[in-house]
Amino acid sequence: MAAVSRGERPGTLVCALPSGGYDGSVPTRYSRRGHIPGSRSLPGRGLLDEAGRVLPTEELTARIGAVLDTDDSPVVLYCGGGISAAGAALALTLLGRTDVSVYDGSLEEWSKDPARPLELGS
Repeated sequence: MAAVSRGERPGTLVCALPSGGYDGSVPTRYSRRGHIPGSRSLPGRGLLDEAGRVLPTEELTARIGAVLDTDDSPVVLYCGGGISAAGAALALTLLGRTDVSVYDGSLEEWSKDPARPLELGS
């Protein structure tokens, strides 16, 4: 994660938290607020309909395409503890992406180490 964030390894970091968790504008249960530097915001709940099902393909493609290009590879997803990231990974996989992984430690782990940077804002 750190090497991808610093641009030393290929990959696109994607945060699946709601926008307030990503930009640090709302309180969270994690040690510090914000997102891993260099990551993009793709709220996992925004990939679901009101019933909690994955959006139809066209709508899902549009929402993901607003954040990721096909050249953004590999994709490494994270959230607070891995749950929303896993759902976003499922959505990407349903669209045919095979270059997706989840940082299961997510911000729960990352934010505990004060040496690991976090950014506030969009």
